[in-house]
Amino acid sequence: MQKLKSHKYEGKNSEELLNKALNELNASTDEVYTSIKTGLFKSKKYELTVVLKDDVVEYIKSYLKEITSLMGISVEFETQKRPNYIKVNMMSDNSSILIGKNGRTMSSLQDLLRQSIQSKLGTRVNVILDTNDYKEKQEKNIERLAVKLAKDVVKTNIEVKMDRMNSYERRLVHNRLSNFKGVTTESTGEEPNRCVVIKPVEK
Repeated sequence: MQKLKSHKYEGKNSEELLNKALNELNASTDEVYTSIKTGLFKSKKYELTVVLKDDVVEYIKSYLKEITSLMGISVEFETQKRPNYIKVNMMSDNSSILIGKNGRTMSSLQDLLRQSIQSKLGTRVNVILDTNDYKEKQEKNIERLAVKLAKDVVKTNIEVKMDRMNSYERRLVHNRLSNFKGVTTESTGEEPNRCVVIKPVEK
């Protein structure tokens, strides 16, 4: 597996350290991940770790390549770097195995990948894993259903409780209906059975 390249700098001024790192790596703040530690016993020394986003992407592909190879699955990768996350779409003829029941295998792979990067970098990197655009299609289905149910709530003036969802899926519904006239949304219940209720707004 490819190692995650990191660059370490030590000094008494964190801002100067970052500027030095960016100059040496010929990079902008949008092109790197950083983590900083202060010295023990009230030391005024800082230790800055800098990793290029391009190197994180290469590590991600190497990590996933090794795991999928052990699973006996051939995979190609499509990556997108965004300001707040890195999206990786795994393209394979064995997508059902990679996705797993209700996306559980893919979700587990995503968690393992995030933990691996965090242990090496010292800071959390938001990696979103998808397979043959499965997650993107699921998200669109959830949003479409939310809009359909919201329209029903407006017509009937009766609240609707959706099926249980994870926190990410619930957030999709809340965001999609945040500007939908005539309804309001709230999450209810205890994990793992927490769900979204779409309620009519009192006129």
